[in-house]
Amino acid sequence: MKLKKLIVTLILIPMILSGCAQGAADTSDTEKFVIGISQLADHPALDDSKQGFIDELKNQAINVEFLDQNAQGDTNNALMIAQKFVRDDVDLIFAIATATAQAAKQAINGTDIPLVFTAVAEPVFSQLVTDFNVTDNNITGTSNAAPIKENLELFKELKEDIKTIGIIYNIGESNSEIQVNKSKEIAEGIGLQIEALGIASVNDIPQAIDTISKKAEGLYIVTDNMVASSISLVATLSQEKDLLTVAADASQVKEGILLSRGISYYELGRESAIMAKQILVDKKDISEIPVRTLDNLDKKVNVKAMEALGLTKDNKAFEGAEFID
Repeated sequence: MKLKKLIVTLILIPMILSGCAQGAADTSDTEKFVIGISQLADHPALDDSKQGFIDELKNQAINVEFLDQNAQGDTNNALMIAQKFVRDDVDLIFAIATATAQAAKQAINGTDIPLVFTAVAEPVFSQLVTDFNVTDNNITGTSNAAPIKENLELFKELKEDIKTIGIIYNIGESNSEIQVNKSKEIAEGIGLQIEALGIASVNDIPQAIDTISKKAEGLYIVTDNMVASSISLVATLSQEKDLLTVAADASQVKEGILLSRGISYYELGRESAIMAKQILVDKKDISEIPVRTLDNLDKKVNVKAMEALGLTKDNKAFEGAEFID
């Protein structure tokens, strides 16, 4: 019996040691990454982008420590946040919105820290990349460029004889300015006129909407961070003035905007996380990861806004849309 026990023990020892060695190997192979998140401000779209990014990395079981910072709408804060990330030698910076991405670009200059941006409508115009397919400066990301023509055409479907559409935008946001210019060009081709009004702060919103309501029948909300931060106010005031509202950001419909055929910022964040994984885990060179946009668009209708404006679900503009109470 003693001999049998000795033989069994001798057989089991290598197996036990092998198992321990394998367990140790598994632990050592789990690389931990530190990602600095720099968000420009609090509003639903940018919040959704961040959550999509975090969720996707967790779904892929990547070991990540997130350093989550918010610039509270201040570009100077954005630069200080990015510089702190560089001093901390993070593995990657995830910048949400144009101003934070531009600040991060400045901060990582001369380092090997990769930058992935999101919620940037015009990354070329904003000088983050030279082209959507040229990402050789350790920078890439996802763009929230909106389908302007398709959104403007929704106004014609809502009201066939509509002539003038208003836009309010932050005069200090370059992405907004270029969207306004593009909207004007496109609108002319489909028989619409754009009445654009720049604002310097959220305090200007009530007067801006009042002014536009005297010249236009609809309000197109471009992807502007200042406007987005007060989107509930924009929706309420527009409804009081009987303005038809269409947004480039689908998440704004739940805040009271009538209609959107736009991107999902949550999905935009998820796509950005896939790019981060390619860089950190797969060790893929950023120059091989072009800037991406989303092909799938969400069409949503706010039922309360629809009813307040005297519209019904059989309106042509609502075809194929998700109705939100």
